[in-house]
Amino acid sequence: MRKIKIPKTGFAGLKEHWKDDLRSGFNVSLIALPLCLGIALASGFPPIAGLFAAIVGGLLVSRINGSYMTITGPAAGLIVVNMAAVEMLGEGNNEAGYKYALAAILISGVFITIFGLLKVGKLGDFFPASAVHGMLAAIGVIIIVKQLFVGVAVPSQGHEFYEYVQELPHAIRHGNPYVIVITVVSLLILIFVPKIKLKIFKLIPTPIWVIAVAIPLEFLLDFEHDHQVLVMGEAFDVGHNLLVHLPTNPAEGIVFPDFSKVLTSGFWLAVMAITLVTTIESMLSALAVDSLDPYKRKSNLNRDVSAMGIGSTASSAIGGLPMISEIVRSSANITNGAKTQWANFFHGGFLLLFVLVGAPVINHIPLSALAAMLIFTGFRLASPKEFIHSWMTGKSEFIVFISTLVMVLVTDILIGIAAGIFLSLLFTLLKGVKIGNLFKILATEAVMKDQTTLHLNGSLTFANYLSLKAQIKKVGDCKKLVLDMQNVQLIDHSTIHHLHEVESELHERGLELKWENDSHLNPVSTHPTAERNTKAAKIEVVVSEREKELTDFATKHEWTYAKDSLDTKKWQRFPSFLGKRVSREYNVLTKELLGTKCTIADVEIHEEGIRAKDIAMTAMHINLRLGIIPQFTLEKESLFDTLSSKVVLTDIDFEKFPEFSDYYLLKGEDKEAITAYFNEPLIRYLEANRGYHIESNKKGLLIYKHDSSLKAEEIIKLIEFSMGYVERST
Repeated sequence: MRKIKIPKTGFAGLKEHWKDDLRSGFNVSLIALPLCLGIALASGFPPIAGLFAAIVGGLLVSRINGSYMTITGPAAGLIVVNMAAVEMLGEGNNEAGYKYALAAILISGVFITIFGLLKVGKLGDFFPASAVHGMLAAIGVIIIVKQLFVGVAVPSQGHEFYEYVQELPHAIRHGNPYVIVITVVSLLILIFVPKIKLKIFKLIPTPIWVIAVAIPLEFLLDFEHDHQVLVMGEAFDVGHNLLVHLPTNPAEGIVFPDFSKVLTSGFWLAVMAITLVTTIESMLSALAVDSLDPYKRKSNLNRDVSAMGIGSTASSAIGGLPMISEIVRSSANITNGAKTQWANFFHGGFLLLFVLVGAPVINHIPLSALAAMLIFTGFRLASPKEFIHSWMTGKSEFIVFISTLVMVLVTDILIGIAAGIFLSLLFTLLKGVKIGNLFKILATEAVMKDQTTLHLNGSLTFANYLSLKAQIKKVGDCKKLVLDMQNVQLIDHSTIHHLHEVESELHERGLELKWENDSHLNPVSTHPTAERNTKAAKIEVVVSEREKELTDFATKHEWTYAKDSLDTKKWQRFPSFLGKRVSREYNVLTKELLGTKCTIADVEIHEEGIRAKDIAMTAMHINLRLGIIPQFTLEKESLFDTLSSKVVLTDIDFEKFPEFSDYYLLKGEDKEAITAYFNEPLIRYLEANRGYHIESNKKGLLIYKHDSSLKAEEIIKLIEFSMGYVERST
């Protein structure tokens, strides 16, 4: 059996995959361009500072970091600490504050580099999930509130969050109507364009659609000339100050750090805040991107952290922002088919080209269009779904989430995240966890042939998870690892989430992780990763109509039904889910058919990035012996596919079967193997049974009808089609 080929790294990877990485790097640079400009402006920096950071992140950091698919550059999550540094150090003079902030970023970068060398990467698993989500939600709220002032072209006079909130109603009432038009149109594009299913709207990044509409609008509204307009008797200024300004000569944008405030306490507070948030976000983003990587490569977090530090130091030395492995652009990188870190390098190269020759066009981008993108980004960070998710995982998790959010808003990020960690530890102690068990796991090991059992005692919490992870790692690659929960009193939400990740990672390596004797631990809510403990009352199970329908289906047709499963990895490898996170598998039907395991499930997919959305669809997965079927994607061909395939030659056609070739778009790297696989009986069957999307990743087949849930009668048709397909394809 052949193993799935993992892309090479270094110059060997460049030689083998330069076309894929070049194409992805270009597409990602189009997304990065407006976002980098907007993040810089929101941070109190000149717009070119955001591009400097992304260029350094691409050209330098891509060569030294420890990840495979990440795109490095400035991020919305760093806006708050950057802006706080400028305002605090500048004391009302943002131009001077910018230079002082550069010095703080440079020194912060040195500390971040040292942290990586000290192997701080393992601490990415320490921070309680609710505290981190609370911090990110607070950052989202702050971004929304501050960018609304830009979106209506009314400056804020406040310095504290509550002052901004107090001023906001007045700003909206007296906002510039011309600017508001562009803000609203841009937001509508961001909301509705991702919902359009035409291929051209999916091919072109949503931020580019925003820019493509906003620039003609600013010409129509005459932002090119400084003048006043009267609207309902009130005068509003319109002109160049409402547009981006990049220097024609990029060298004029280089600004050096000012270290004259290095001995002040405010300077070191800024250094600490930038260091903490950059380090945490870099680790979390790298882990998130690893989960999206179709090749399941794992980042070296310590090396990645050091690379972010080196990159931030180099960027700030010429006037740029700090950087992280940014998840919006990284997920787009995966979606666009990148294979190695050379895509990050090419993305930086294209941005450098834009800076050198693109200033005349970039300088026509309205600031309000960039503000709309950041408002949209802030909403994703502070989405109502985040609040609902936190509530569903348990009351204590929700209290930590809300408390962290509020403390960040009323104080700062350092105090907010510290409060979240302290509150999480306090709740842990109040639940009866002993001091000796707080940071250390209590376990004994028993080995029997190919199985190792860890007999766990006490409680499993975020605070002692690093100890548990070390125990699991020490066991090594035993065929089966059993966690005996008989003497465990509590497992918190963060630990359950981490253990399911470990379970998936071991499964990818052909190993098994199993929990035993945990029936005495009751979940505190119906959420699949909710805390479980011995004191929680059993929850009365409410059966939905969907669950009842599929339970009856399973009984009638002799399938096995399970309400929930966190085994999402088998779906993640398929091209349909590249750049997306398969967060849940539920209403799972399993059965062995034609000698192989078949799974039908409702699959919950979260699409990352600027077009972020959630999809719930019913899909079928069929296990395959590795290598018996080539990797391919088969779907209905659109007019746009027909035209584009003539240019990039992606569609595999069959001269003998024009009807099949006209209806279907068939893609895959090994054209010879694919044409051999699609024999005449299979092609005739597909001509007679249209409407299904089919993919192979060599390990499994993915078959679905459309991106929504199927009724029982549609599931029967899906099964019949799939079995007919398998019979003719093997």
